[in-house]
Amino acid sequence: MNIKFQTFSKKNMIELLKAKVLIGNLQLQDIKPEDIADDAPLFGEGLGLESIDAFYIAGGIQESFGVVIDRTKLHQLKNHFQSVNTLAAYVSELLGERFAKQGGNE
Repeated sequence: MNIKFQTFSKKNMIELLKAKVLIGNLQLQDIKPEDIADDAPLFGEGLGLESIDAFYIAGGIQESFGVVIDRTKLHQLKNHFQSVNTLAAYVSELLGERFAKQGGNE
């Protein structure tokens, strides 16, 4: 089965992460994508997210990018969920793994 592999530029991926995954999934009504610095912490002092929000972020990533995140390992994903930049790098990694599993078929 061939599944179309979609590529994202870093800029497009960051825009999608901010608008859909963070603001949309977490229903951050008073925040605009440009209000979120790419390297600002997402949890605690930065955006002020709480640990439960990691589940919503994971779901948004899966839905938006068509990748699978093992939710039983969310506690191990702390480094990937630090900022928008680290999320983008992680999603790129997941997309690469998905592409490799498909045998490089587009």
